[in-house]
Amino acid sequence: MIKIENLTKHYHASQGKVEAINGLNLKVNDGEIFGIIGPSGAGKSTLIRMLNLLEMPTSGTININGTNLTELSSQNLREARQKIGMIFQHFNLLSSRTVLGNVAFPLEIAGVKKKERRRKAKELIDLVGLSDRAYHYPSQLSGGQKQRVGIARALANDPDLLLSDEATSSLDPESTKSVLELLGRIRDKMNLTIILITHEMEVIKDICDRVAVLENGKIIEEGSIIDIFSSPQKNLTKKFINSVIDFNLPERIIKYIKAERPGELIRISFVGEKTHEPFISYLVRHYSVNANILYGNIDELQGVPFGTLVLDLEGQPVNIKASIDYLHNQGLRVEVLSNV
Repeated sequence: MIKIENLTKHYHASQGKVEAINGLNLKVNDGEIFGIIGPSGAGKSTLIRMLNLLEMPTSGTININGTNLTELSSQNLREARQKIGMIFQHFNLLSSRTVLGNVAFPLEIAGVKKKERRRKAKELIDLVGLSDRAYHYPSQLSGGQKQRVGIARALANDPDLLLSDEATSSLDPESTKSVLELLGRIRDKMNLTIILITHEMEVIKDICDRVAVLENGKIIEEGSIIDIFSSPQKNLTKKFINSVIDFNLPERIIKYIKAERPGELIRISFVGEKTHEPFISYLVRHYSVNANILYGNIDELQGVPFGTLVLDLEGQPVNIKASIDYLHNQGLRVEVLSNV
C-alpha cells in the first residue's frame, strides 16, 4: 500500500513562495490502477516525482509498503527506487542504443551480468509486443512503439510500483488505446500497482480503478471511477467528465424546464444492474402518474452501464412526491430540475 500524509512542496520564486503541493493525503491500494487528474499547474508532475523522491518534499511522509522513503539514507533510497518504475511523457530513450539496449540499461546500472540482462530485456520486449523491433533504434520507431520500450524499461528491475507521468499525452488515439490495454495486462500479469498522472479524462475512464482530482496542489475529490462519473461533486470534476461524456441538458430541455407547465421534471442517475430494472413502468402503474421520457444519455464504464434520464412527471402532487420517494428508496439519485 502507498500512504501519503500531509505532503507539501513549496518553491521560492521571485514573486514569493509557490505552493505546488499543499497538505496532500492519499492512499493507494496494492494492485490497483490509480489515476490522478488535474489541469496544467495543479501539481501533478511535482507529485509523481515526489513519489520516488526525484523531488524532495518540503514536509510530509511517503510510505510504500511500510517504508517511509523520506527517512531513507541515500544508499537505501537508491535500492528502494529500483522497485519503482517510471514511464515518461517524452519516452526519454537513448538514441544511440537499440530497443534491446534501452531496456537493458537499468539492469546494466544495477550491475546485472550481460547474459542475464540480455535475457531479461528480450523477455520484456516480448511482453510489450516488440520482439521484431529488438535491434531497431528509437528513430526507427513510432510514438506508440517508443512508449512500449519505455514501459519495458520501467519493468526491468521487477518493480512493485509503476509511475506513469502523462505517458499517453504525446500519442495518437489508437496508440493511446493500445498502450492503456498493455498497462492493464501488465498490471494483471505482474500484480503491479500503477499510479497514472494525466489531464485526459478518457484515459481515466478507460483504465483506472479509482481517481483523485487535483487542483492547486490539493485533492478536491476522490473515489471509485463509477462513483466519480455517476455523481461528481466538484465543478472541476464535472468539467473533466463532460469532456468525454456530455451530461449537460440540451437547450430545448432547459427551455421546457423554465416554461410554465404542470407536474415536475426530474433527472434520474443510474449505475450498473439498476439500468435493467423496470422502475419507470412500476412508478406509472403504482403511483398514478404519467412519466414522459424527455432525454436520456447512457454510456458504459469498464463494462458497467451508467447514465441519466430526464422525466416529466404529471399527476397529483402527493402522487408525484410518492413516486420520487420510491425512486430514492430504490437507491437511484434523483434531482428535481425546477431551478436549472
